Formats: sequence, structure tokens, C-alpha cells
Amino acid sequence: MSLFAFIGDDELRKQEALEAAVAKWQTQGRTQGGESDCQREVWFGDDMRWEQAAESFQTQDLFSSRKTIIVKNWDKLHAAHQKNLEEVFRSGNPSVTVFLTAEKLDGRSALPKALKAAGALFEFKLPYEDKIPQWLSQRAREKYGRRLNLVDAQLLLDTVGKSLAELDHELEKLDTFLPKGGAINAADIQDLASPLKVTGIFEFQKTMGLRKKADMLPALRNLLENEFKDAPFVVAQMLFGHFLTLLKIRVQMDQGMREQEIIPTIKRPPFIVQKERYLEQAALRTTEAWKKLLTRLARFEMELKQGRYPHRFEVEMAFAAMV
Repeated sequence: MSLFAFIGDDELRKQEALEAAVAKWQTQGRTQGGESDCQREVWFGDDMRWEQAAESFQTQDLFSSRKTIIVKNWDKLHAAHQKNLEEVFRSGNPSVTVFLTAEKLDGRSALPKALKAAGALFEFKLPYEDKIPQWLSQRAREKYGRRLNLVDAQLLLDTVGKSLAELDHELEKLDTFLPKGGAINAADIQDLASPLKVTGIFEFQKTMGLRKKADMLPALRNLLENEFKDAPFVVAQMLFGHFLTLLKIRVQMDQGMREQEIIPTIKRPPFIVQKERYLEQAALRTTEAWKKLLTRLARFEMELKQGRYPHRFEVEMAFAAMV
């Protein structure tokens, strides 16, 4: 049975592995002229008719001696239709190889066990968010031949968001525009990475930290109308993390520590700490004021999750009271 399955929620690596496997199969049938003698068909479980895929599997192509059948979103296909197709695929056809993609396979089916036993089941799980900087550093090194330290990788994550496809696109863009072979640093990311996620949140955090009342509402509305639409509690979570960092800075300032001593302790690129004026933000409130504000923000986040602020103006007023 020439059947392979690629499963998991990491769409980037899943698609890359699929294409590599398909390419390997197709190159086995190249003609003397170097062209691939292999027909490629792509079906989608969301809207396919299983009978047509079965017929294609069993029918010789008129123009090619070999065939590739890719069924994407296999798990979206009705279970009964999956079972019918499994039986067809198990019947075997040496001129056809089938590749399935899905987020997961039905554990009640015999298919996952058979694929796993044959070494034809490949799983790709998204890394947890705290592991993405490590993934980025490794990806930059292995795919682009560039150094990217974990602190700057975290900045890229903060700027772009946790979509691996988008992050890889930004790495590719950085690799294209920067001198070949050099490291990727915070200044490069600030200059070149597309702010799909956090230029807005950075601006809002900075506005709140610097207590700029006139700029707070426009920055907040931009977030609530775009990236964080219908999710104000996420804004509260991210602001809590920022304020917690500012509290740590304020405590160290009270202890007489200097900027060059403080920066290494807060796990942010020095470039960003200076550009976003972290120390200036921290200095605008006392340690006690930061602690009270964090308590208030934590309670606000919980209330948002409970639906206590059904109207956006209530959310805006609550944030405004923290400036």
C-alpha cells in the first residue's frame, strides 16, 4: 500500500514534508528528457466525492504512467467515505501513491496503526509559544544560514505573532534584504519585519507606561478593531506582562542599579528597551503604585473573561482609568 499520511496542527512543516515526499516519488519516474512522468491530483476532504477519487486511483492516466493523489483535510471527509476509500487504497496500485493530510486521524480506524507500522505516518505539532524562539533560532540557522539569538527571536515572535508560516516568511524577507551570512538582530527586525501583531500592542503598552492619556484611546481602538477584535482580555494579559516588567525595573532602580545592570535581567533586546523608553516608563510610578496597578489589571482581566464588560466603551473607560 503506497499510502502516506501527514498529520498535526503545524501546517508549515506538514506542508513542507508533504511536498518533499511527493517530489521524491515523482522524481522516480522522470523521462529521459528530465520531465516527470507523473500526474498530480489534489482533492479536498471538505468537498470531494470519494467515488471520483476511488475511480482515479484505479484508472491509468492517459498521458502519464504514474500518478500522485493528494487528499488534503482527510479528516473533513465523512467517516463512512473515509472507510470506503481506505479499502480502495488498500487494494493497491503500484503506479499510484496517495498522500493524506489531516489535523488528526480517527483513532477508531485501523488506518493510523497500519500507517505507523509501515513507517508512513508523520506527525507535526506546533511548538508551545515559549518554545517558538528556539524554533526560530534553529530555523534561521538551518534554512537561511544565519544566527538569531533567543532574545531577538522573541522580539520577532512579539512583532509577527505565533503563525510559523508568517514567521518563516519574515525570516525569508530578512534573509533577502540583509547582507548574506550575517546575524539577524533586533534593529533588523524593527526595520524590516512586518508588524502583523505587535507594533500596535507595543505602541499601546508604551502609551500606557508613559501615561499619555491623549494617545491611549486611539491606540486601544486600533487593537480592538483589528488584531484583538472581540478579545480585550488578551490586551489586558499582554499589558499585565509589560507592567510586570516595568515593576521589576522600578524595584531595581530603587535598589540603585544602573541601566546597564538592569537591561540583562529583563530579557528584552537593549535596542528595544532604549527605543521604547522602558526605564522612563518604570520611573513614572512608584513600586507600590505598580503593584496596585497589577492587582487591578489582573482583576480586570478576570472580569473580561466573565463577560462583565459587554460594551466596548466600558472596556475603554476601564483601561483609561489605569493611565
